[in-house]
Amino acid sequence: MTSKPWTGMAGLMVLLALPMALSGCDDAAPKAQAAQNAPIGKANEARQLAEAKLREALRGELSISQVETFPQADAATVAVCGQVALKGGQKAPFVSLVTLHPEGAAEAVPAVEQHVATDDVSATRVYVETRSRCTEKAAQVTQRLTAPPRLPPIPADLRTLAPPAPPQVARMEAEAAQVAAQARGGIAMRQNGNLRARPGGEVLRVVQRGASLRVFAEAPGGWLQVGSDSAEGWMHSSMVTRMALPEAAPTLTTAAAR
Repeated sequence: MTSKPWTGMAGLMVLLALPMALSGCDDAAPKAQAAQNAPIGKANEARQLAEAKLREALRGELSISQVETFPQADAATVAVCGQVALKGGQKAPFVSLVTLHPEGAAEAVPAVEQHVATDDVSATRVYVETRSRCTEKAAQVTQRLTAPPRLPPIPADLRTLAPPAPPQVARMEAEAAQVAAQARGGIAMRQNGNLRARPGGEVLRVVQRGASLRVFAEAPGGWLQVGSDSAEGWMHSSMVTRMALPEAAPTLTTAAAR
């Protein structure tokens, strides 16, 4: 007997709540339909913006085919992927990343990041973007692949940088140079001669007749690189007499130009 009032009250509450529940169902249907149509509308808008950007960049009426759209991890971004016919009929793949109006910011201007495979570098970028953007799983991927940056040009005057040789290596190189210079012998000046910076180049000084010098190198045209302890300049062989150096020759001296 005590359950009847409770049952009656519960039934009344159910009847009162029923219109609200039915109203909630009526509201849910349009919202569900709007949510279903939102991606379609966003995709169409992104496609129109991408095609307009393509025509602006490539200047003219274009044949665009195999276009697909893919939502991205950023809810405001849609990837538009397809092919565009370039001049001559050649088709090139493209990827357009279209950022639409973010939710709650309708005044924002849509942005389009365009990539068209018109050369080797851009083709690499389009390939990378296609692999990461033009896929059904793109909406779940937050970290993207990036195309490798273009390498800077190599300077024409690039020098080879090498560490200094160890002391023992430097000593061996000096001894080898001395042996080579010993093998080339020396010269005695038959007349006053110009010592030049390079074969036929500017004059550094005048070496007087009778001076003796070592030969460190030879160049075509009869030019000899000479000096006392080290190479100092170039002298033409027409003004000298070649001679052999003794095994334990003292350091040769040169007569200074006056």
